[in-house]
Amino acid sequence: MEENKEEQKNINTEEIKEEIKSEVQNTTNTENEKKQEAKNANFKKEANEAKNFITNIFKTPYSEMKKITENSKPYLKIVIAVFVIWVVAECIGAIIGIFRSFSHSYYSNIMSYFADSFSSMFSVLIAILVPVIVVALLSGIIYLFMQNKKKHYLTIVSTITIAKIPVVLASILSLFTSISSEVSKITSSFSSFCSVISAILVYYAIKALYSEEDDNKVFKTYLIVMAIYYGIALVLKFFNLYI
Repeated sequence: MEENKEEQKNINTEEIKEEIKSEVQNTTNTENEKKQEAKNANFKKEANEAKNFITNIFKTPYSEMKKITENSKPYLKIVIAVFVIWVVAECIGAIIGIFRSFSHSYYSNIMSYFADSFSSMFSVLIAILVPVIVVALLSGIIYLFMQNKKKHYLTIVSTITIAKIPVVLASILSLFTSISSEVSKITSSFSSFCSVISAILVYYAIKALYSEEDDNKVFKTYLIVMAIYYGIALVLKFFNLYI
């Protein structure tokens, strides 16, 4: 009789343990589900904010640029994403160019093949460095001409990166040039259009960074900055570096 009671007691204890374990597991699962839902909600919120921000850049460029210059931290993720996409697009474009070059090449000996291969690898490296050089150079020129250094260099970098969004879009679209010559005509025209839009956005970026409301002064500053930038770009061309 006592053995039965002891046995029943052990069974009840095991059942209680299982119930507790089940409750803990359910609680953990519920908490994990809530965390996942919160993450998804935050991701959707951030995605919508980024979408609205990029849309507003083309609607009210000066207002949006001014927000970045006042506090660039909330836009840091967007800036990094834009820059990474730009670098990746340029890298993929260079790799596609290599494959197209190899498909139309004939090598008389192994040395010429390796020489071409080295040149191709170097072109990929240059393609990756171009966005870095463009942003760093333009930001550096703006920073050097800024009186009292009112804005942090990284704030300038963030603003200029955002101003280059049209160029990034053009880089992505240019990846389709390998499809046909007709597509390349479209991408070429679109790239030219994007360059113009980006130049306008850079103007508003400079205006916001210098906190200058007088358009005449801003225009003069813009001309000086861009003249120096394209002067350096001209020098870099002699080293086969096109920016």
